[in-house]
Amino acid sequence: MTQSSMIDRPVLNALLDQFGTADGTGAGRRAQFVNDFINMWETRSYRLMRALGKGDFDDADVVLLSIRSSGTMLGASTLEAIAGMVHAAVKRHDLPGSMAHLARLHEVGDATCRELSLMIEGE
Repeated sequence: MTQSSMIDRPVLNALLDQFGTADGTGAGRRAQFVNDFINMWETRSYRLMRALGKGDFDDADVVLLSIRSSGTMLGASTLEAIAGMVHAAVKRHDLPGSMAHLARLHEVGDATCRELSLMIEGE
């Protein structure tokens, strides 16, 4: 397997292999884990925008930690890196710095979700 534009497939496969079971029930859990990330993207994105809009750096920190850790686990290194830039600004309570990367974060998050959807459909 090769690296796609948004997902490092070997990293994703290593994670998903942990869901496999001898009785074959792992396939549904594998897809569910990825689908949960996809389904939560809009909620996380909205929550981040709301937190930054209110200057709630604590909530923004929690959301970005979630995005970053999920991105790392799924092999979405570009998403994790951009979330890391926003997160660094949030930790400094730098609202303009946080906002500077939001459009790119949303763009990459959406592209990552599209790619994950296609991968799950192909399984």
